[in-house]
Amino acid sequence: MPGVVVVWSGAVPVIQAFRIPEGGLVIGRELLESTSDDRISRQHARVTYRDRRFVVTDLGSRNGTYAGGHALIDREVTVTAPSVVRTGRTVSVLMEDITRFEGAVVATQHDAIVGASTRGLWREVEEAAAAGTNLLILGEPGTGKGRMARGYARVRGRPEAVFNPTIQAVPLERVVGPAIETLILEQVGKLGPPNLAALIKLLDSRPALRVVTTAVMALEHLGMPPEVAAKLGARKLVLPPLRDRPDEMSFLVHDAVRGAEPALQIHSTLIEACLLRPWPGNSRELVTEVSRTAHTVADQGKNNIRGEDLDNDAGHLMVGAPTLNAAVQPTAVGKGRKKRSSTRPSGRSE
Repeated sequence: MPGVVVVWSGAVPVIQAFRIPEGGLVIGRELLESTSDDRISRQHARVTYRDRRFVVTDLGSRNGTYAGGHALIDREVTVTAPSVVRTGRTVSVLMEDITRFEGAVVATQHDAIVGASTRGLWREVEEAAAAGTNLLILGEPGTGKGRMARGYARVRGRPEAVFNPTIQAVPLERVVGPAIETLILEQVGKLGPPNLAALIKLLDSRPALRVVTTAVMALEHLGMPPEVAAKLGARKLVLPPLRDRPDEMSFLVHDAVRGAEPALQIHSTLIEACLLRPWPGNSRELVTEVSRTAHTVADQGKNNIRGEDLDNDAGHLMVGAPTLNAAVQPTAVGKGRKKRSSTRPSGRSE
């Protein structure tokens, strides 16, 4: 069901999904009845859908329409999904199927932003924890796998321990004492033979122990023996990257700015810019970069954080990464890339 998902309007994140009728959908104050956007026209832009493409037409608005971060030329542009459109201070994403966003809400649960993109996954986490089933959470770095793992442990409500061999020098067998019943296991590809042997022993000798494992790929590809991988992955889920969760991104940006500099006003171009970048480091990178930018903007005496305030490199360092906008072409793998100018302070020692 093709349509428009509004993720920001005025100065706040929202989540509203609209199907595109045969004659097209007009974005404006008439559609967004409760919007606080003072720059959007009553009838700002029309979006039609045909032949698996969206046609965006500016309807003579005073403040213009932007697709993919660029002002419409000749008042009309054709794009493919997903694509980012800004009308006044309202930011929307054009998608081929909006059904999962219809009637959706975004809330803070398990210390995480939970929208339609991940609500079903969180339900699976809770079910696995309640049933006492080992859980494997797969996903790119920074997607929030660790937060989900902690949510699993919280639902179980049993004594827990976290083991990450890259930051803990203590062996696994000493971390998982006799009272521990939930183990959060990270960086399993770096366990090493002694810790792997200890894990196998724990799985065989501790029937009350449950393990929630986070990884970036299938355990077999990380050197885990098949029988151990089968036990750890009794239930498996894949957490999508942030670029596939547009309903949650604007809320993450809002919370990051409020957490760093509560007095700053958030301009819609910041949301637009964040949606247009692939964020290879996902939510971890997004929150870090937005928070850092907020501090920089506040130190400069500004009261407004905009898209152009983001560092040019933020969210971009990923060759061939898909972006949430058809008008932005990813860099081809193996080809040279034009060097970006960076606003980061220099002087870091190598």
